[in-house]
Amino acid sequence: MAAMISKLEDTTNILLEEPPLGEGRDVCTSLLVGDGAETNVVFVSFTRGASDCVAQLDDESIENIGVITVGDSSSSVDDERVVADSVSTPSDLTGLGINIGKMLSRWDGPVFVCFESLTSMLQYVDIQTAYEFLHAITGQIHAAGARAHFHIDPSAHDSKDVAGILSLFDAKVTLGGEGRKIKTRTLLESGGPG
Repeated sequence: MAAMISKLEDTTNILLEEPPLGEGRDVCTSLLVGDGAETNVVFVSFTRGASDCVAQLDDESIENIGVITVGDSSSSVDDERVVADSVSTPSDLTGLGINIGKMLSRWDGPVFVCFESLTSMLQYVDIQTAYEFLHAITGQIHAAGARAHFHIDPSAHDSKDVAGILSLFDAKVTLGGEGRKIKTRTLLESGGPG
């Protein structure tokens, strides 16, 4: 896992392609904990409640945790490190963007973001709307000096749509039967090996 993390060291926004059975939870956690020093984590979740997100982080070095739940997921959690918020309507990307911006500016020190999941978001908005939202959010994450990864199940989408979204990311990590493949921006632009 350490070798994978070091390959992604200079990236800001990562597309994490994973099968629907959640095989990427260990990769997700590794991308969130950073070097463990005064780390701040933000979850944006369409699929899990706040307490499930927080339970993923058993590392005591996580200083602050922000959780933004979308839709029907519960935003309540009993942990003094946690700031929870919610967006009631999954198609309210403006509200979601505002909440993400607030979380990014909330703490000093590195912020690591997990966006779970693009596949769920795309059930509520069309690909063009999603692209415009992601363009704004990935720019906001870059400007804040944060690092984020965005989960997607590529088998649930048209390959052209995934390729279009991919242009917004510095790296792509593909999980599945063949193990882990990593492509960074240089390789994504050249079509080089993964």
